[in-house]
Amino acid sequence: MGKIVNIDFKKLGGPTYIGRDKGEAAREKLRLDELEGAGVLDRVFVDIPPETYNINSSFFLGLFGKSIRNAGSKDKFLSLFEFRTHGKTYQVINRSIERALVANKELGLR
Repeated sequence: MGKIVNIDFKKLGGPTYIGRDKGEAAREKLRLDELEGAGVLDRVFVDIPPETYNINSSFFLGLFGKSIRNAGSKDKFLSLFEFRTHGKTYQVINRSIERALVANKELGLR
């Protein structure tokens, strides 16, 4: 059985999450490249606390962009990463996933 990872945004700062460099630093801290590269991830639960004020696409893509591109589709990415938003809607999640996949297509990666 693979590994289940919990990502709690509270541990990443907040309530505003901005900047690609901060997203990339969070990715490194969480060792996502290592875990994905080893193929041991079964599921990643991402908890976005209700008091979150803002998540910008730069932060989101710094943290999850590589995972989205590796998945190759929105459905595959969301089958691995489950976002728990406590009833709030974050348009940045869908927009950023689409943006990463369009960039992949434009680069001819998938």
